[in-house]
Amino acid sequence: MAINRSADIGVADALGRQGETTVTIWRPRRIGPRFRWLDHDTIKLVDGALAGREFGLATDIQRTTAELVLTEGKEKVGEVSIERNPPGKGVILTDIGVRERLRGNGLAAVMTWCAFREMVLAQETSTFRIRMVGSPTAGEQDVEVRNVGIGVVAARLGFEPEMDLPQVLDPRNVTGVDIIEKKLDTPPGLKIMLRSDPLVLVAFALNPDTLKPLSEDSMYVELRKDRDLMRDWALSGRLVICNGNYCLRRAKAERFADILATDAEEARLFRARVRGF
Repeated sequence: MAINRSADIGVADALGRQGETTVTIWRPRRIGPRFRWLDHDTIKLVDGALAGREFGLATDIQRTTAELVLTEGKEKVGEVSIERNPPGKGVILTDIGVRERLRGNGLAAVMTWCAFREMVLAQETSTFRIRMVGSPTAGEQDVEVRNVGIGVVAARLGFEPEMDLPQVLDPRNVTGVDIIEKKLDTPPGLKIMLRSDPLVLVAFALNPDTLKPLSEDSMYVELRKDRDLMRDWALSGRLVICNGNYCLRRAKAERFADILATDAEEARLFRARVRGF
C-alpha cells in the first residue's frame, strides 16, 4: 500500500470521522507539529516554531534494523535507529537524536511518527517498544533528567513503562525522593530511590492538558512531599520514567494505529497490523 502523502501528518487537529463502515471510526490525534509532503522525501512544517522550514526524510529498512535520517539542506539534523526484533514483527526504537539548536520544536515527534508508519507498512504485524537509557545506581550523585523529547512522544502515543510500576512504587519499596533541578534544556525532575531494582527512577511530570513537561518547581515539591500523589501521577501516565523502557500495551493498540493513519482506510489496515503486549 502506498503511503498517503497528500494529507497533513496524522497529528492534524481533526474530529474523528466515519469510515466506509459503521464498525471502524478513525479518530486522528495530534502528537506534534503538522507538516505537508512536498514530494516523496521532503516535508514542510506548517505550524510550530519551525513553521515554513523544509526537511528531507530518508528511511533505510534492513532485515534486523531500520534507520530514518532527517536533513535540512545538506546537513543531517536528526536520526532514528530501530531494531527489528524479532525481524519482521518487533519494532524497538533504540535511539533518537535531534541537533541541539532544533530541540524542543517537535522534530522528535515527526521522526518517530514517520519511522513507525514505515515499519507498519513494511510488516504484516508489529509490536512496539521504546528503549530508554540504563538506570543509575542508588549512590550516583549526578542524576539527570534525560530523554525528554522521546519521553513526551511515548506518552502522547500511549506507550507505558515495561516495569511493574505498582510494585516498584509500592510505598514499602520507596526509600526517598529528591528533586532534580531544572536546567536550560530540561525540566525539573524527581529522583526516586528504591529498595529493589532498578534502585533509582528518574522522572519528570507532564501537564495533563498539553502533555508537555511541567517546569514549575512548586509541583515537584508537592510530589516529593506527597508520595501517594506521586504514585498516582506515575500510574496515570503523568510522570514519565526517563530511565526505563516503554512498550505499547494491547489496550492502546487501536488508538496508536489511528495516530499513525492519515485516513480511515489506513486506520483499518494499521489496526489489523499493530499488536500490543
